[in-house]
Amino acid sequence: MVQPLPAAIRSIRSDETCLVSKLAIEIDQLRSVLNSREEAEPWLASLGIVNSRSAYANLTELAGLVPLDLLGIILEQFAEAALHLADPDMALNNLERFILASRSPLSMAALFERDAVALPNLLLILNSSQHLSDQLCADPESYELLRLTEGRPVGRELLIEELLSDVRSLENQEDVLATLRRFKRRETLRIAYGDLVLGVPVAQITRQISYVADATVESALEFAMRKVWKRKYPNNGRQFSPPRFVVLALGKLGGLELNYSSDIDLVFLYQQSENGVAAREGENGHEFSTAVAQELINLLTETTDLGFVYRVDMRLRPEGRQGPLCASVEQALSYYDMRGRTWERQAYVKARPIAGDMELGYEYLARMEPWIYRRYLSLTDSTGIKSLKRRIEDRSTNGELASSDVKAGLGGIRDIEFVIQFLQLLNGGALEQVRTGNTLEAITKLNQAGALTHQESTILEENYGYLRKLEHRLQIMYDLQTHQLPKATADLARVARRMGYADGTDGTALDAFRKDYKQRTEVNRKILDHLLHDAFGDDATTEPEVDLVNDPDPSPEIIDRVMGKYPFADPRAAYTNLMSLAEERIPFLSTRRCRMFLASIAPRLLAAIAQTPDPDGTLVTLSRVSDSLGGKAALWELFSSNHPTLNLYVTLCAACPYLSGILTSNPGMIDELLDSLLIGKLPDLATLEASLAELTRGAEDKEPILHSFKVSQHLRVGVRDILGKDDIQD
Repeated sequence: MVQPLPAAIRSIRSDETCLVSKLAIEIDQLRSVLNSREEAEPWLASLGIVNSRSAYANLTELAGLVPLDLLGIILEQFAEAALHLADPDMALNNLERFILASRSPLSMAALFERDAVALPNLLLILNSSQHLSDQLCADPESYELLRLTEGRPVGRELLIEELLSDVRSLENQEDVLATLRRFKRRETLRIAYGDLVLGVPVAQITRQISYVADATVESALEFAMRKVWKRKYPNNGRQFSPPRFVVLALGKLGGLELNYSSDIDLVFLYQQSENGVAAREGENGHEFSTAVAQELINLLTETTDLGFVYRVDMRLRPEGRQGPLCASVEQALSYYDMRGRTWERQAYVKARPIAGDMELGYEYLARMEPWIYRRYLSLTDSTGIKSLKRRIEDRSTNGELASSDVKAGLGGIRDIEFVIQFLQLLNGGALEQVRTGNTLEAITKLNQAGALTHQESTILEENYGYLRKLEHRLQIMYDLQTHQLPKATADLARVARRMGYADGTDGTALDAFRKDYKQRTEVNRKILDHLLHDAFGDDATTEPEVDLVNDPDPSPEIIDRVMGKYPFADPRAAYTNLMSLAEERIPFLSTRRCRMFLASIAPRLLAAIAQTPDPDGTLVTLSRVSDSLGGKAALWELFSSNHPTLNLYVTLCAACPYLSGILTSNPGMIDELLDSLLIGKLPDLATLEASLAELTRGAEDKEPILHSFKVSQHLRVGVRDILGKDDIQD
C-alpha cells in the first residue's frame, strides 16, 4: 500500500542523507498518491479542505509545474499553515494560480524552500482576499517587494512626493489613469500585508489607507490643473495664476480612518488670486475651478482595465446635490452661516484639507470653527441631533439589519461615531482639545476632558477597533463596499476564523464569534443610550414632523407618510409650502435657526392648520404672510413657548384674508397682533381720540398716520372677534 501523503512528504524533506535510489522510491510514492484522488482525500480532509475534487486538481497542476521534491516541501508548509487558515480551499486554489502565473514556477518554489516564512505569509493573503489574490496572480513579482518592505508604514509626504513625481512626468491622460490605479493597488497590497500578516493595529491601517488616498487625490489634482490650464490658456505660459484651489475631505477620509473600499467624501473650494486668470481673460474663477473639479473626479472614478481609484461622493458640499460642484470660500462660509444645519456641523467635525492649496484649506476651517463648535448647544441643536439619531435608528432597525450590519446595526460603527461626534459638538466650543476628526483620538480626548469615563472610553475604543477590523475583513475579500455579515453559516464561520477565532473545547470559532459580537454591540448600545439620555432627558417621543423639517433630502415616501396624516389635497405641495416657512428671505438672517425653530413647532403647527376649513390654502397664506414679516425664526421661537399665539396666527391666516392682508402690507403690525392677546378690553372712543391726537401731533402729512392707525385698530378688533373675547355690539 502506498505510504500516507504527509509521511511521504516528511521523508522526502527530512532524510537529507538518503541515497538517490531511496529518494526515487519516496518520489515514486508521492507520484502514486498524486495519481489517485482516493489516496489524497484523507489528507486533504485533515487540512479542512471541503472540495477534494477541486483541491486534487490543484495538486496535480502543481505537480506539473515544479519538481516533486520541491512540491513535497511546499505541501508540507501548506499542511502546517492550513490549521490556521480560514479557507484552505481558497488558499490552495489561489496558490496554484499564483505559481502558474509566475515567470518561473521553479524559482518561486525554490524561494519557498529557501525562506521558511515566505509561503505561510503568502497563504494568509491568498486565504483572506480574493481581490488581492487576483492582483498577486496578475503580478506575481510584486510579492517579492512585499517581502522586502514587510508591509511597513510609509509617511504621508513620502507617498505624495513619490506619486507626484511619477505623474508630473506624464502628458497622456491614459498613462496618468494607469499610474494612479497601479499606485493604489501596490500600496493596498503593502497595507494589507501589514494587516493580515503582521497584525498591525487598525488605527495604523486606516491612517495608511487614508495617506494613499491623499497622495492619489493630490497627484490627480496636479494633472487636472495642468490639463485645464493648457486647454484654456495654451499660449500665455504662467504669467497669470489660476485660482487658489483646495480639496477638503470629510467622512472617513477626513478623519484619517478610511476603509479598504470606502467612498471618499470631498468638497472643492476656490479663491480667486490677485493676478489670476479672470483679470486677464474675463473668465470667472468659478468656471476654471469647476472644470478642474470635474477633471479630478473623472481621473479618480473612470473605470479602466485596472478598475477605478475611488468612488467620489460630493453630497456634503454646500447646498448638497443642488449646490455648485466647486464653491468659492466666501460662498461656502455664507451658506453655512445662513443656512447650515446641525448635521452639516456634525459632518464638518471630520473636515481636513488633503490636496491643493493647503494653507487656504486651513484658513477656511479656522473661519468655520466658531460655527462648527459653539459655546453651547441650544435646544434646537439638540432637537436636530435627536432627529438625525431617530432617522439613523429607523434605517438600522429594519429586518436583519439591526443584528447583522456592522456599520448601521444597533451598537455598530455608525452608532459609536454618531455619539462621539455629538459629544464633540457638545463640548468642543469650550474644549479645543476634543476637536479632532479621528474617532479613536476623539474617544481618548473626551475621556481626558471628563466627557467619557475611563470605563466607557476603554470599552468604546476596544469595540470600535474590533468592528472596524471586522469591516475590513468583509470588504477586503472582494473589494466591495459591504458592511453586512454573511447569511450562510459556512461563510460566517470563515469570517470568524479570519478574525482570529478558533475551535475550542467550549465551542466552534463561529459560536465564539457570534457570542462576542452580540456582547460587544449590546454593551456599545447601553453606553450610547446612557450618554444620549443625559443629553436629551426622558423625552422619547417620536416626532416625524420634526424629522421631516430637519431632513435635508427626504424621500417622496417620507413626505407622503408624514404630510398624508393631515387633510391636505396635495401633500407634496403642502410640504413645499411648509419648507418655505423655513427659509429666511433677508440675507443676514439665519435660515438654519429658522429651520430649527420651525422644526420644534411643526407638529403643533400642522395640527392647527389641519383644523382650518382649507388646510392647503391656509398654508399658502401662512407662507405669504410670513415672507412679508421677515425674521421668521423669531416668530417660530415665540410660538414654541406661546401656544395661543400660534393658534391665533393660523386662525387669522385661515379665515380672515382682510386681516392677513393687513399683516402682509404692514409687517410691523405683528406686535399689534400679539398685544391683542394681552389687553383686557377694546378701547373706548375717548381713548382712541387721545391716542390718535398723540400720534398726529406736529405731523405735516397725517394721511399715512391715519391709515396706519385705522388698520392697526381693525387688526386688534378683528383678533378679539376671532377669539370671541367681545360680543358683536362691542
